[in-house]
Amino acid sequence: MTLRSDTVTVTQAVIDAFAEITGDRQDIHVHPDRAAAGSTIAHGMLVASLIPALVADLVDVTPPVRDFLAQHPNHEVINLGLSRLAFAFPVPADGRIYADAAVSDRNIDHGGDTLDVGVDVTVWVEGPRPRLAASTLMKLRYREASP
Repeated sequence: MTLRSDTVTVTQAVIDAFAEITGDRQDIHVHPDRAAAGSTIAHGMLVASLIPALVADLVDVTPPVRDFLAQHPNHEVINLGLSRLAFAFPVPADGRIYADAAVSDRNIDHGGDTLDVGVDVTVWVEGPRPRLAASTLMKLRYREASP
């Protein structure tokens, strides 16, 4: 079951803030007048950093996670990271992105009070012809929260 997130606008202000935090102030990101295409683009890692927020609510309604949460109402979620991260198309400043997410059956591991899941995520740039911006496998661990 693949679910789609809401859209998020990646503004120039967000790109500039990310550039300040990371020190990556290349013209292609922060100087529209000097960017080769006449417009800046978001850092690939900025797009990757938005993935957890884009898909958080989607994963919780999938059957294995929903069932685990019903049995463990006092839980926490740990992001174990991304693998196979690839960037395919740049996200322009003020571009709108959304994600498609599907819990991957081959990556479910039930350990009693712990559930590890793999989530196949594809991030798209909205437009007349949606473009693939990023693709990854996100690994999450749901577990009983400490009192």
